[in-house]
Amino acid sequence: MPGAARRDTFPTALLLIGLSLSAATPARAASYPPQYHFQTVSTDRVSVHFHEGLEPMARQAAAMATEILARHEARYGQRVGRVHIVLVDAEDDSNGFTTPLPFPLVTLHAVAPDGTDDFGNHEGWLRLVLTHELAHSVHLEEARGLWGFGRKVLGRAPFLFPNTFAMSWMIEGLAVYEETEGTAFGRGRNPDSAMILRMAALEGRFPKEDQAIYALDAWPGGETPYVFGEAFLRRLTEQTGEETIPRMGRQHATQFPPFLDGRTARKVTGTGLHAGWQAWAEEATRAFERDAAAREARGLTEGRPLTARGIRQVAPHFSPDGQWVAYTSVTLTRFPEIRLVRPDGRDDRRVVLRNGGTGLAWTPDGKALVFDEFQVHGTFSLFGDLSLVDVATGHVRRITRGVRAYDADVSPDGRAVVFARKMGDRSELFTVGLDGQGLAAMTASAAGVEWSGPHWSPRGDAVVAARLLPGGWLDLVRVDPATGAVEQLTHDRAKDVEPTLTPDGAEVVFRSDRDGVSNLYALRLADRSVVRVTNVLGGAFQPSVSPDGGSVAYAAYSAAGYDVHVAPLDLASAAPAEPYVDDHPAPRPDPLPAQGEVRPYRPGSMLLPRFWTPWVELGDTEDRVGLATGGSDALFRHIWAARATYGTGSERINASGFYLYDRFRPTFLVAAEDDTSYSTSGLLRTTQIDLEATMPLRRTVRSIQSLSATWRREREQVPGSSRPGDRTDFGGIETAWTISNALRYPYSISPTEGGQLQVAWLHEAKALGSDLSLDKLTVDARLYQRAIGERDVLALRAGGGTTWGEPQFTRSFAVGGYGDVGLFDIVRSNDAVLRGYPDNAFTGRSYAAVNAEYRFPLFSPQRGWRSLPVFLRHFRGTVFFDAANAWSGTFRVADLKTSAGASVGLDSAIGFALPLTAELSLARGFDEKGDTKVYFRFGLAF
Repeated sequence: MPGAARRDTFPTALLLIGLSLSAATPARAASYPPQYHFQTVSTDRVSVHFHEGLEPMARQAAAMATEILARHEARYGQRVGRVHIVLVDAEDDSNGFTTPLPFPLVTLHAVAPDGTDDFGNHEGWLRLVLTHELAHSVHLEEARGLWGFGRKVLGRAPFLFPNTFAMSWMIEGLAVYEETEGTAFGRGRNPDSAMILRMAALEGRFPKEDQAIYALDAWPGGETPYVFGEAFLRRLTEQTGEETIPRMGRQHATQFPPFLDGRTARKVTGTGLHAGWQAWAEEATRAFERDAAAREARGLTEGRPLTARGIRQVAPHFSPDGQWVAYTSVTLTRFPEIRLVRPDGRDDRRVVLRNGGTGLAWTPDGKALVFDEFQVHGTFSLFGDLSLVDVATGHVRRITRGVRAYDADVSPDGRAVVFARKMGDRSELFTVGLDGQGLAAMTASAAGVEWSGPHWSPRGDAVVAARLLPGGWLDLVRVDPATGAVEQLTHDRAKDVEPTLTPDGAEVVFRSDRDGVSNLYALRLADRSVVRVTNVLGGAFQPSVSPDGGSVAYAAYSAAGYDVHVAPLDLASAAPAEPYVDDHPAPRPDPLPAQGEVRPYRPGSMLLPRFWTPWVELGDTEDRVGLATGGSDALFRHIWAARATYGTGSERINASGFYLYDRFRPTFLVAAEDDTSYSTSGLLRTTQIDLEATMPLRRTVRSIQSLSATWRREREQVPGSSRPGDRTDFGGIETAWTISNALRYPYSISPTEGGQLQVAWLHEAKALGSDLSLDKLTVDARLYQRAIGERDVLALRAGGGTTWGEPQFTRSFAVGGYGDVGLFDIVRSNDAVLRGYPDNAFTGRSYAAVNAEYRFPLFSPQRGWRSLPVFLRHFRGTVFFDAANAWSGTFRVADLKTSAGASVGLDSAIGFALPLTAELSLARGFDEKGDTKVYFRFGLAF
């Protein structure tokens, strides 16, 4: 019967468009809430697409982006076509991303940051993020020499953007440099960026040039290319002039192959990249050592560490009786936690997991903690909300739903919670009862104002908080809870944040970077004088004063990250703070908002093909050559790809394509193919069309549950033949229900905890156009459990399937080797893993399989080699046991085929960002047809 093996060309076409949009990975299917209705406002250079409620921001963005784009283009000598900017307010994460594919596209989360994050002060969030992202647009657009010629011939083919292959520190460092020079602040001027550099240098953990990339797992991870890249490029600029960075961009956009960043540096600066980076690291270390010696001479604060994990042990908070310090723990191997520790460092224990966020607040009775964390809202949005955890039991109760809350504090009477609330173009202070009732605004601010860190006074008659005003004024204020009246407490462009009051309410202890290092200070409310509380080399963050006023807990920074410390607090003898010296430039004036007509979002012109690419497939029986293309709109609601090839053996044209529509709650996919395969036994033509709908049933931060349904119509036939046996029709409906809460972390070598369950069913019927009438059901369950070591994993899998109908059809399932096809292949579906046996060695109407793997880390290099685009993340070992069989008739446990073996694996990153897992295995099959076999494959077994 035709159909014993089918070529599945749809994933190849999907891969094509996936590569085309690879730089846009933050935009995943159903990433925008379906209820949003988008509109567009345009200037002569940019089009801003926005949904309801964002028109004022969109008009401002259009005008500002036009101005910034022109400035970047003039500096880099690169003209960019029309830039599409998407403003969407669906996540409480102030961020953006840029891709040059399929056209220049910038997507911005239209939500103000909280004033205390890595961005620090800024004259305006919109200007900061646009300056950064549009620098990417101009830099990544460059293509000269062979690359430019290729772009003229092939259009915007994904592989013709050479600067996208530059090292991560070049891409992000360039954008941070432009963000810093183009605004009054920026991360290049942020003392907390200098802190990361300083402590890495002082503690001998300065990254090499091959480590400052996206794929780095070790601290400081994702911040490394931004912070170290900007600092290195600034050093080159100071040495060789303002044109250095644009020249590096042009040089890299010319050379072939594109991974020779060392050649780029040598041709532009006269010094190779490795030597230049090493010299900079040595110079920076000497400079930081001189600064540290001067600070040490003034006397360093002797803090007692309560934790020693590093990464992020933050937001300490004394309990009302002073017996505990609660804090948030974020590591590279576990989910974020709220933990408790004694003030002397004893009895460190977990209270509960939390979905992000850091802030904590005790209830006055000391029995519970209120905290903010991310929650999925309406399936498609990710917003901050407040929860309460019982310290004794770990039971969690939601306080709010969808209010976008962060930085909570509980009133002294235990009746109300004050918190900051994100409002898109600004944030405000709100209050709500511990029971979730009585939500009320405390402040009413203009656009661009950001609030953070509200803290009740001991008597509950005032709230102190940090407020960022446009222009970069990040200061402490006191708010009257009854009237919302605001009183200024500090007023300068230092970062004065994270206020907390002493038990008597006389002083405000807060964090400030006024001396170039984040330290703790105290403001005496009686006379508004400021005194220094700490003097540290790293940084001191998020202070909490003990109930007796005699000590302060804070998060201290080192090259390993943040840890909780406690230090004595004696404000009576504290020295006055040095005067703040403001060396920031004046903010740029904002242009008038764009006045263009607002029109409905129209994706049609965006979907036109903008590239074509040669396509080559080499095979044992024939080779194929052809062309491929694809496209997408700015919202990724419409994605399509098409491919046509000519087979040298069959001498026929093969075609495939798909169209994905992601506008409603389900995502719809239409895929079609016409494929003729050639072999020694003759030609086999397959024509197929699939209509698929995928519905997310439930999403949380830690799990996802979905349902998919596909109608398939397929015909396999021998071309030119009219014999009945030379044509087979298939027609069926395929459904699958999946739930997964499997979790993995930056230092994981595998999913580490949780599991996945999938139940799938295929109904093949003559009424649906099939020559067969049968049903196939499969179940696949996986469990991952942390084992002996912190990173060791016991991975278990059990699966099975059975068939109803067509009694003569005895080859529904197969086992042997690794699985190669799925349920929706009628013949020999192989979902099992049975190493040590020939592929598809055993067939039948049913199958069962059990697998057990013990996975353990060998070592984690976290290194590349200079500018080569390969980064070695983790090596791991695995020992495994497989048992499986496929049969028709009666199942017998004794018939299960077994095997065992071991493997070594590598987790790496290609092109400095693209994850790639490979595994080399040796397996021995113990039963009939068993043998000793060696396997090399990409990805984990399951």
